[in-house]
Amino acid sequence: MLAVAAFSALALAACGDQSALALAQQACGKVHASVVSYDAGIQASNPSTKARDLKKAENDLQEAEPLAAQATSADGQWNALMTTLNEIGQVDEKHLIAALQSQCAVANSGQPEIPNVPPTTSAAVPAEGKASGTGPTETTPNVQASPTTTS
Repeated sequence: MLAVAAFSALALAACGDQSALALAQQACGKVHASVVSYDAGIQASNPSTKARDLKKAENDLQEAEPLAAQATSADGQWNALMTTLNEIGQVDEKHLIAALQSQCAVANSGQPEIPNVPPTTSAAVPAEGKASGTGPTETTPNVQASPTTTS
């Protein structure tokens, strides 16, 4: 009986993950449609066409936002997508496109796990008080001994 309960819990968790993935993919469908409309609007020479396409792009992103929120509720992995979509109206879409496309690439990859990225390495930064290439320098604090009295 315990094994059946454990299997059921595991199956429900997998369904939640699939549900979250499906919601994220739906949100990303709206993101894709928005990017297409945004690009068309930016390139349009007719002012009314430009306004129409840019408005459609904004509406598509607004429709994506609740889908991403539902995906995040089911699986916190989609929080970055939701957070980026929350920037609509505060940040111009052109500044959000790269992030949204990257986040949607994960959702649409078929392997929506966040990849394990090795830690980055950086060049060593010389410690304060040491000039690069001159060898170690040492400074000692100026400490004066206080006289002690013995009784």
